[in-house]
Amino acid sequence: MNHVLDAPLSLRHHQSFGDCKRQFTLAGTVIRDTRLLASCALPRHEHSSAYICIVLEGGYAERARHEIVCDPGSVVAHPHGHVHANCTGPAGARCVNVELDESLLGESPLTLLVHAEVHRRLPSNHPAMANLRSALAQADSTAALATYTATLDVLCAAVRAPSAVGRGRWLQRVVDFLESDIAHTPTLDELAQLAGVHANHLIRIFKRQQGETVGSYLRRRRLDVADARLSRGEASLGRIAADAGFYDQAHFTRAYRRHFGITPGRRRKEFQVL
Repeated sequence: MNHVLDAPLSLRHHQSFGDCKRQFTLAGTVIRDTRLLASCALPRHEHSSAYICIVLEGGYAERARHEIVCDPGSVVAHPHGHVHANCTGPAGARCVNVELDESLLGESPLTLLVHAEVHRRLPSNHPAMANLRSALAQADSTAALATYTATLDVLCAAVRAPSAVGRGRWLQRVVDFLESDIAHTPTLDELAQLAGVHANHLIRIFKRQQGETVGSYLRRRRLDVADARLSRGEASLGRIAADAGFYDQAHFTRAYRRHFGITPGRRRKEFQVL
């Protein structure tokens, strides 16, 4: 009886949780730009088709045979029938779910991302990730082609990236601590004590595994969280800046423009058009 109750939900082809903002189908590939609510738990489920999730904003924890943290830049592959559950973080998540036409892959290295449980992580400001965000914001007749091309670029970059699953538990504790209050700026000694390693070792391993320093990680994640709130239009720019840990709105605007190449005010207007 319990075995029946524990059976995972089965999602059909091209079906996923969350609010799908845009969907493109090109060359047998389906690309869905989806939003997941903040702090929500998705039940154990499986998909009828193999698919790849690209995390653009926010993040979630995925529980399967082991638990992984999927933050911006994560590229997570799910083979056909892979059973998992998800729990989003306080900023929710923006995910691009990709179903590739396997008949078109042939001997391509991308088959690795279809037939295996793979978690790769790119910096959220990786050029391929930035191009995908820009393509998804397009509203003209080339949007589908631009999104398809940008998606393949992200997947190719992910094939080359090292696996994100093997990082140590202490490093995961550090990442979870940073994510628990993204506006807080801990000292290196505080993080080293939490991890149980020397500060210099933490600095070296964090950069090797995450692809950036602790300071860069915090700045990027604060901008990701702020960008997610901009997309929902839920607060003033000053409030968003303060909640994300910026000194003031001017500091936020400068950092946002350096990172995204656009001001927060203009980005909010773009989101309103979509």
